[in-house]
Amino acid sequence: MARWLEGPAAFDTAIARLGKLAKRPGVVGFKISDEIGYNDGLGSPEDATRFLTQARTALARVAPGKQLLVDAIVPELGCLPWRGTNQLGCAERVRLKYPAATAAAVEGYLRAKLIDRLDLSTGLLDDSTYGKWGTSKREAQVDAWNHVKEQGWPQLTILQARKALAVPNGYQGNADEAAADVGTYIDVPTAAGARAVDIWTWRQQYQGNTVSLLGPDLSPNPLWTALVQQHRQGAQLLTHMTPSAMPTDQRGFDQECALAASAFTAVFVAAGSG
Repeated sequence: MARWLEGPAAFDTAIARLGKLAKRPGVVGFKISDEIGYNDGLGSPEDATRFLTQARTALARVAPGKQLLVDAIVPELGCLPWRGTNQLGCAERVRLKYPAATAAAVEGYLRAKLIDRLDLSTGLLDDSTYGKWGTSKREAQVDAWNHVKEQGWPQLTILQARKALAVPNGYQGNADEAAADVGTYIDVPTAAGARAVDIWTWRQQYQGNTVSLLGPDLSPNPLWTALVQQHRQGAQLLTHMTPSAMPTDQRGFDQECALAASAFTAVFVAAGSG
């Protein structure tokens, strides 16, 4: 599998470390931002543009030829502001709250050629909100991704989708829920031009719990079965692996990597972990 490296937060430390890691086999690029402009200290499009420009310049110097990936949640897309007054009000509120993560801001980064690959979340709302608006989460996802397609984003970058489906003790949904998740978060984006889908995460410590796609015994669940089938049908799926959360014995490590390869074509590896 190809590997994407996620750098540590401190900029100078990250650049120096990533320059060394770029020489490792299989490394195709670096993810340098998690949900850009969304509670990350970048309070304006200008702040985000400066950060991306500095990162691109520095990485071109220490890791020429490697791609730069950013992931983003654009919450106004989930509001569907082109649909009506209530939806527009929803979008205006989140634009004020996250000015560096608006659709206009993200499109600006793309048009400035600051991002080689974009992992995009449309910031879908809860089912009850969409029910009040006379639609569903799946239909909202179709609408949001069609809007992104109409805006030309697939022509501005290598566009990918993203969705967190890991929970403590592995995915807990039944077959119908897994089919709905795959339909909403994989089928819809890829039909609208997403080249791959980032499914978070293989296994990781998060908010005091170990979250994962599979349970501790690595036995399959309905989501895993669906992901493997998607992979067999040609879907490009990615996931995240944290080295410190992987088995320390070679046999266990190899087993998990082989299992992951049955569903995923590439992985993000946390460069700041052991």
